[in-house]
Amino acid sequence: MWPLTALILVILPQVLVPEGMREGPPVIVPVVEGCVALVLLAVAAKPGPVPRGARPLILTLFAVLMAANTAAAVRLVTVVLRSTPPGETQRTVTQLLVGAAIVLATNVVTFGLFYWQIDGGGPDGRLVHAKPFPDFQFPQTLTEGLGPANWQPRFLDHLYLAFTNVTAFSPTDTMPLTHRAKGLMAIQSLISLSVIGLVLSRVINILPP
Repeated sequence: MWPLTALILVILPQVLVPEGMREGPPVIVPVVEGCVALVLLAVAAKPGPVPRGARPLILTLFAVLMAANTAAAVRLVTVVLRSTPPGETQRTVTQLLVGAAIVLATNVVTFGLFYWQIDGGGPDGRLVHAKPFPDFQFPQTLTEGLGPANWQPRFLDHLYLAFTNVTAFSPTDTMPLTHRAKGLMAIQSLISLSVIGLVLSRVINILPP
């Protein structure tokens, strides 16, 4: 239930924070997140492995969610680059900081969900070793004694991977092994770098000395 919990936690501020207090994400993001949450809830309620037809649907929804949040980041960057009207300084600072926090939190959870689903064929695929090679190399699979012999990464491991990639803009303790994993991590880093760098520089620039 951790994936569903993380998704709900990023949906709440998008719905509860008044639109006048933030810039982005557009309404499409919480709508897609709601669809993903319903699918995850339906899968969690059904005992046993994920139905064969459900995995493509889950991956498609996750991909749409990533695209929607990327659009939200682009929208936020566009807002940062436009001029600030007189008298809007404090309001603009609040909007930018709150909007950036929402986009970055969604970025972490969205990519964490996608990493969790693609790595080694997904949660069910990793259990039965459906794929001979994983997409990520975790320390527990590299060094003996750091985990049980049959250790497999879970959602919280992939969520932590997504968080460190957002804050460090690079891998930390977990290495991407496949081209798709490297490409996804590069996109995630680029989004976070653009949002953090531009928003912070704009906030510093418009605040009074």
